[in-house]
Amino acid sequence: MKKQLSVLLIALLGLTFYGYGQSTETEPNFGIKWGGFVKVDYMFDSRQTVTAREGHFLLFPAAENIVNGKDLNAQANFNILAVQTRLKGTITGPDFFGMKTSGVIEGAFFGHSDSDINGFRLRHAFVKLSNDKINIIMGQYWHPMFVTAVFPGTYSFNTGVPFQPFARNPQFRIETKGNVRFTGVIFSERDFASRGPIGTTSKYVRDAGMPQLHAQLQFGGKEFLGGFGANLKTLRPALGADNITNTAFIGYMKTKLGAATFKLEGVYGENMSDLLSISGMALDTSGGYTSNKTFSVWGELSGGKDSIEWGLFSGYTKNDGYKDVVAGPIYGLGGTVDNVFRVAPRLGWKSGKMKIGVELEYTSAQYGALASNGKDIDTSGINSVSNVRASVSAIYGF
Repeated sequence: MKKQLSVLLIALLGLTFYGYGQSTETEPNFGIKWGGFVKVDYMFDSRQTVTAREGHFLLFPAAENIVNGKDLNAQANFNILAVQTRLKGTITGPDFFGMKTSGVIEGAFFGHSDSDINGFRLRHAFVKLSNDKINIIMGQYWHPMFVTAVFPGTYSFNTGVPFQPFARNPQFRIETKGNVRFTGVIFSERDFASRGPIGTTSKYVRDAGMPQLHAQLQFGGKEFLGGFGANLKTLRPALGADNITNTAFIGYMKTKLGAATFKLEGVYGENMSDLLSISGMALDTSGGYTSNKTFSVWGELSGGKDSIEWGLFSGYTKNDGYKDVVAGPIYGLGGTVDNVFRVAPRLGWKSGKMKIGVELEYTSAQYGALASNGKDIDTSGINSVSNVRASVSAIYGF
């Protein structure tokens, strides 16, 4: 991995020098500009949690594990990691048939799994064509339900998950410009994939024979911004099985409240495990597959002045059960978790390119089991669990 990373960095630096070396006094200064940040997180959890990358990416507290009357998961945990450190190259070049061109290559040391932690991982890789009316993006970029104009500003890398949809996908995207903006996206799955009988993989989407589709309208500007969208995903959980179609809907807004900013978002959808929501799919009584339904809402109030910034995030998500009677294993992320709630205040100090942030995340999860009707989640006799994460983040941008 180190050898591959070294080759990659040498090649990219070579492109940088080549691009700038081609410039003359009469030509634009095309090439690549580097940026990113170094980030280290100090984390303490009051109990065991469901996470990724050695606890760095927090989802929700782990369920009770009672042995001899003692909950083994009621054990505190501490860690220090710098794997969110990021490197980004922004590329500029000549026009393409009158459209401005640009590109982005961005990676981090988050790895693809716990066994690959510290490994260099591709985040974004796309080219962009733009004029005064539209943007065209081709490559790997944010899932359209992760709205870059309205997302939580938490110091925690989970960025509001599991309440906020979170994924990056290979795609073809068209965005219009103006007071009312339309976004249309055709996309697939890669690092953030659906979960099913053979694990977490993009194969379910690929075998369905058609891409995911998304349409979104956004309106407003700096003082107030709002929007809504719809998502269509088709999966084939197993060869020989029928395709299943899942829908999801999103609505959001952001507004200024004096010196503060208020954000609000709601999501309702089916089988959104690829977006790191509590969700799943399972065999049903007909021999096909069924999906669950999940509702999420989050809000955030944030502000700051001079060298101090602050924020308060809160989110809630609810498992609304399965569309059809479940007759087999449930595949997904927290497929029988009934609900999760979180409140997370934060405070940061910044000067120059350096920032120190302190954040507390209180997260409560109510686990359950499949009810006798085979559709709903039954929480009878199951205690809710909670975790408090205290974290300190040091971030140096460049």
